[in-house]
Amino acid sequence: MAGTSGSLSSLPPKNPAVPSAGCGKATTVTSGKKTITSGGMQRSYIIDIPSNYDMNKPYRFFYTSHWISSTAEAVQQQNFYFLKPLATAANDPAIFLAPQALPGNPNGTWDTAKPTDQVLFDDILAFVKANLCIDTTRVFATGFSYGGMMTYSLSATRQKDIRAAVGIAPANYRIYVGTKTHQPIAWMQTTGVNDTTCPWVNGNSTTEGSKYIAIEHGTDNGCMVPSTIQTWTSGAHLCVDFTSCMTGAPTKICTFNGAHTNINSDPGSSTNWIPQESWAFFTQF
Repeated sequence: MAGTSGSLSSLPPKNPAVPSAGCGKATTVTSGKKTITSGGMQRSYIIDIPSNYDMNKPYRFFYTSHWISSTAEAVQQQNFYFLKPLATAANDPAIFLAPQALPGNPNGTWDTAKPTDQVLFDDILAFVKANLCIDTTRVFATGFSYGGMMTYSLSATRQKDIRAAVGIAPANYRIYVGTKTHQPIAWMQTTGVNDTTCPWVNGNSTTEGSKYIAIEHGTDNGCMVPSTIQTWTSGAHLCVDFTSCMTGAPTKICTFNGAHTNINSDPGSSTNWIPQESWAFFTQF
C-alpha cells in the first residue's frame, strides 16, 4: 500500500473547502474557447463558468479530456460528459474545462511519448487557481476512450492535485504516463464487455487493459483486490466496489453489456447511467 503524503486522499469526505488564490477577487475569465502558453506552445481549451459565478464560492473543477479524432468542442456539446446538467439539477454548479490535444498529433491523440499534456494540465490548473475561485481539494478528472487514457495518465501522477478521477473506457497503453507515484486516488472506471477498442484485457497481455488499471489503482488504494474481478454477465450494468480501501480512495469498477461507448442505458431504461454513476462518485467527497 502506498503512502498518502502526496495525495488528496488523506482528506476526510466532505472536508471544508480549501479556496484557491483566485477566490475573493473579481475575474476577467469568461466562458468560451481560450488559449494558454504551455511548454512553449500555444494550447487551447474550452472553459464553462457558471452564469451566476460567485467570486467567494469555491467551485468544484472538472478537467474533461476528449476522445480520439475529437475536440474540446465535442466534449462541450456533450455537456462535459453529461455532468453539467447533473450539477445544475443538484443546484451544485461547477466549473468545467475541456482541453484540446495538439493539432499536429495524429488522429487527435494525446501525447504518447512526452509529458506535454501532463504539463498542460499543470499549467491550466495553475491558471484556474489563480484567476477563478475553485476548491483546491475538489479537482476532478474524467474522459472517454483516449480521454480515459489521458485521465488514467493523470491519475497515476497527479494525486496531489486530483481528488477523484473517472476513466470511461480507459486503457493503460499508447499514452504517456511518466513515473508513477503509486499514491492513492479515488478511482472509478467503466468498460463494456464487448469493447475491442479499449478492452478489459488487451489480447493475452497480463499488463494491458482496463482490468490492470483496476488492479493497479486498487492496490495503490490499499484495497482488497479480488483474484477474479466480477464483470457483467446479464441484466443491468454491474459496479463492483473494492473492499478495505482507504477511506479517501474508493475504487469502483463498472462493466456493462456494450462496446466502446460513454453512453449506455440499462434494459428498460432510457437513462445514461455512466454520468449518473460518475456524478455520485465525484460528489461523495
